[in-house]
Amino acid sequence: MKIRRAKVGDEKGIAEVRREGLKRKNWLYTGGNIPSSKEKIKKMREDFSSKSSDSFFFVAIDEKTNKVVGSAMASFKLKGRLRHRVDVGWGVHPDYQKKGIGTQLLKELLKFCKKKGFKRAEAEAAIENKGSVKLAKKIGFKIEGIKKKALLMDNGRCVDTYIFGKILT
Repeated sequence: MKIRRAKVGDEKGIAEVRREGLKRKNWLYTGGNIPSSKEKIKKMREDFSSKSSDSFFFVAIDEKTNKVVGSAMASFKLKGRLRHRVDVGWGVHPDYQKKGIGTQLLKELLKFCKKKGFKRAEAEAAIENKGSVKLAKKIGFKIEGIKKKALLMDNGRCVDTYIFGKILT
């Protein structure tokens, strides 16, 4: 497995990993509404080619198939009182889960963010998303709170989420 910064051309692989995770119902996505829409793919492509992007993406590449099998991203504010922190998210293709890929991705992403001068990382995960909760804790995130009925599922059910924080300095 190879972990590297995402580049132009990776966006479709990232979207495919997200689609597959949601389709198999083992992902509980807490980000934007449609994680693999054409607009989101276009935005990723722009981010990958821009020096002034408001996000960083890392990908896990299966070296045998040369396919994207996971990603981690950090978004941030370029100005203002929140410019010292990043919001992170991650996901690994269902066929590649429980192999340490998410751990590697998140460690590399956070190391990069710290090197860039960020002081704090935050994440949000559905409480029932046992894999993401376990990974966040393993990496050193602490539960800082619970949002009640914070995530609307496809079936109309609302679930609670944990808010995680990690100091990077």
